[in-house]
Amino acid sequence: MAVRPGGKLVSVAAINPPHREGVMSVFFYAEGTAERLAPITELFESGKIAAQVGELLPLAEARRAHEMLAGASPEMGEIVVRI
Repeated sequence: MAVRPGGKLVSVAAINPPHREGVMSVFFYAEGTAERLAPITELFESGKIAAQVGELLPLAEARRAHEMLAGASPEMGEIVVRI
């Protein structure tokens, strides 16, 4: 987790985000619509931001992806299922 002491970790995936001394962790729910996600898509497409992919799995391993979400992934980053 790359958050400086005194920083805030906002998760949209983990209801109980990881806790670290000196870092405030909160869960945030937002309904993702194409209109709301368009500015983020532009940032990704322009290369201004990038996702850290930890695991890239074929669709045949979707069950494993769900199991990894329930536990700890061996790699840091997002779990991506290729369709």
